Amino acid sequence: MLSYKEAEEKAERILVDGMGEALILKREEGYYALYFFFGLYGRKAPDPEEEPDFVEGPKAEPDFRDPFDQVKWLERNGYTVFINESK
Repeated sequence: MLSYKEAEEKAERILVDGMGEALILKREEGYYALYFFFGLYGRKAPDPEEEPDFVEGPKAEPDFRDPFDQVKWLERNGYTVFINESK
């Protein structure tokens, strides 16, 4: 798993809101979004070595939700424990 620092260096696009960041990466098999939900902890930025809370992909196109919308989607679809508990 990539750390925030490693993913940020490779990101083609970054979605940012008050919930956190989604780093969009392109790999051979398609696009991925690595979600860092640091806003849930009241923090303003992730730790550089932090691993993502949620990963989505691969997708053929880079059409991913903003972090806030992703958290709401996860909750509506029954994902109650999606935060990376290794933090």
